[in-house]
Amino acid sequence: MIDTEAQYRAVVRVLPAWYRADRGDEMVGTLLDLHGERDRAALWSELWALLALGVRTRLAGRAAPARTVALGDLVRQVVLLGLVWGVLRSAGKASETLWVLFSFSGPYPGNFRSVLTSDLLTELIRLAVSLIPLVLLVDGWRRAARIAAGAILAAGAIWFLAKHSSGLGPESVLYFAPQWLPLVLLPAAFHVDAPLPPSRPWWWVIGGSLVFAPALALRFGLPGDPDQITGLSPLVWLCVLAGAGYLVFRHRIGPRPGWTLALALCIALAVVQNVVLKNGIIPFGAMVIAQVCCAGVIVAALAVAGIRDYRRVVADR
Repeated sequence: MIDTEAQYRAVVRVLPAWYRADRGDEMVGTLLDLHGERDRAALWSELWALLALGVRTRLAGRAAPARTVALGDLVRQVVLLGLVWGVLRSAGKASETLWVLFSFSGPYPGNFRSVLTSDLLTELIRLAVSLIPLVLLVDGWRRAARIAAGAILAAGAIWFLAKHSSGLGPESVLYFAPQWLPLVLLPAAFHVDAPLPPSRPWWWVIGGSLVFAPALALRFGLPGDPDQITGLSPLVWLCVLAGAGYLVFRHRIGPRPGWTLALALCIALAVVQNVVLKNGIIPFGAMVIAQVCCAGVIVAALAVAGIRDYRRVVADR
């Protein structure tokens, strides 16, 4: 039983140290009792419950050390901001494609329209992938949001492997990370003990994204004179402005390291995604370099501010 006890103590390490200090021995004793009784069903049920408890305690939203709560808040904000980025990007791309589809009158209209229709359907699917879990979370349907995220991930994994298995590389991972990372983190971050996002502000964010992204894309995202100032994407400028605005007004809302660090991470992922997408398609001229540099400065400033806020919050508690 000594080897078995050592194995179960290793399993219990899925729980954070502060929780193991109170209940670690009790849980090891329960697992040993079930092992001795040879009740495999109960043992596996207890192990599954232990794993779920490990997720809840490491990404706690309350009744935990300040460091643990800050980590949970960071992951939850990454999920929310990542889903919003998916809505912004897909809504903008769908609007551009729809505009070209209705305005195209060149040669071979049939073939070109079929390609555009296929692209439009793809963007609408990507919009639903981000919008459905986000709406469910904001509306308070936690379990449905987690199930939707799991179903989307399963279907997306099959599609990804079927389409990109031969060309899987770092560029593919960097391009798809902003789309799939929030869905991977959502079931763990919004567990049964985690706080849900406040409804009213997030409904405004969702509605604003669905209106503002198409307007921005149709004004600056189409080829022409305004395209000279867009760089990688007008949405990257939007991220830069959002990060700068947050830095200006963050002192009014107090230190929120989860928000600050999540915003830095999501802006960085958005810039990397657009760099990978546009690499070899557009020349990386002065405007693109300026855009990337501005985004890099904002990300660095947010990271420094987030680390300072984190230390302040942890020290205060």
